[in-house]
Amino acid sequence: METPMPQVNDTVHIRFSLRGLGGPFWQTNATVASVSQGVALLDGLDRQVPAAVSELKRAGANRWTLDWEVRSRP
Repeated sequence: METPMPQVNDTVHIRFSLRGLGGPFWQTNATVASVSQGVALLDGLDRQVPAAVSELKRAGANRWTLDWEVRSRP
């Protein structure tokens, strides 16, 4: 069985959490701009950002979630 891969224009719900604290402190959505060699380029933040496809979790048809842990709050 083939592992599902994100496609261009899929939606990614990103949850940012702070290291050592439970739960996200900020959430937003982005759109997959491109996918190549295991990396999805996400659009919709202040600039395009890369994300490893292996970190994306399927959340339904054309929908993905991504949890990013940051070291300090911006």
